[in-house]
Amino acid sequence: MLKKHLSALLVLALVFTFGGISGHALTRADLENELSFSALAGEYDSFAEPEIQPQAKLRADMEKLVADARAGKVIPVARPQIQPAQSNSLSKKAKVAIGVGIAVIVLAIIIKHEKDNFFNCKSRCVI
Repeated sequence: MLKKHLSALLVLALVFTFGGISGHALTRADLENELSFSALAGEYDSFAEPEIQPQAKLRADMEKLVADARAGKVIPVARPQIQPAQSNSLSKKAKVAIGVGIAVIVLAIIIKHEKDNFFNCKSRCVI
């Protein structure tokens, strides 16, 4: 029963996703109106103020910031005092040596156990 409801829900979701009409779609009349407005706006572009180029604006802002800094108006923000993480004062080589030493000790214990119990066939031998 649950599978029927879930499959019906999935089919409805697919139908609404792929079969629906967009509510934001433009009609032919809307498109023609937009084209006519853009054509009219093109005629009056010569009267509009020239736009400031982004690079020129950035350059002007930077020059103003430099002038303010030289005049002493800009004060740098104090950085917060962050405590360094505590370490155990071991170098990377020492840490690697400790890890390798632990691995060697574990392997030595395993090898010694296997060597001592090699002839003990209580659990491993199939007769």
